[in-house]
Amino acid sequence: MGIIASNAYLAIFSAGTVIGATSTYFLLKFMKKSNQEIWKAGMEERFEFDDPRDEYRLIMGVRNDLKMQKGKVAAQCGHAAVAAYAKALNHTPKTLSKWLKYGGTKIAVRVDSEEELLELDKRAREMNVLSSIIRDAGQTQVAPGT
Repeated sequence: MGIIASNAYLAIFSAGTVIGATSTYFLLKFMKKSNQEIWKAGMEERFEFDDPRDEYRLIMGVRNDLKMQKGKVAAQCGHAAVAAYAKALNHTPKTLSKWLKYGGTKIAVRVDSEEELLELDKRAREMNVLSSIIRDAGQTQVAPGT
């Protein structure tokens, strides 16, 4: 795959990270726990689902145009989830705490192009939602920076 494919991968993972970060932002926005308490909450086995309006999700957009293999998609989604968690922990720990409290839901969605991914990132930022774009190092299936 060439540079176009690499950019596509980057766009897909960026969109997923953006969506995940955005969801995390909303989760952390309403929490008052310290980072240590948030970590402990994430390690608990019990989850509460009281109010459907309090549902928080990490949404990862995966670029379909890059034609990545399943393992590569899984690895990139893992990178996106870790990046979203770290960003939320630093910027919106209250939202992160809520996300963890309500099960830490993660959703992967298909994004058809880099342009679509960049538009999702732009819209998330306009809504003050945390977002990130994950770019591949280019050591396996896609070009660097994709």
